[in-house]
Amino acid sequence: MAYVASAAFPVLPGKADRVRNFAQEVAPHKAEFDRLCRDAGAFRYFNVTLQPSPMGDLCIYSFVFDDPGNVRMRFSNSDYDKWWTDFVKDVHGIDLRAPDIPSPPPSVFTWEAAPAMARAS
Repeated sequence: MAYVASAAFPVLPGKADRVRNFAQEVAPHKAEFDRLCRDAGAFRYFNVTLQPSPMGDLCIYSFVFDDPGNVRMRFSNSDYDKWWTDFVKDVHGIDLRAPDIPSPPPSVFTWEAAPAMARAS
């Protein structure tokens, strides 16, 4: 069974362009990102959205993954992990290496289309 999750984080003042340019920032790390997602079965889908709000910009990360346990990994000193943890700390003010990072938010409602039924001929 696949798990679907989204998390919204505030974007610190002056950091919205880093979110807008996420694709360019992750590009040098794309092979490692792809490998981690594929090998760990962590993500089937990953999306980053910049959402303006009256309270300031929010960055919404949406993802589909196989095993929620694989998502909360320990970070290594790889170039990718260093880039990612530095990105999150700079843009959101959250230290992913801290022992008390919050768990993903619980899902409160999901709707999914039923598989199409084959027509009888």
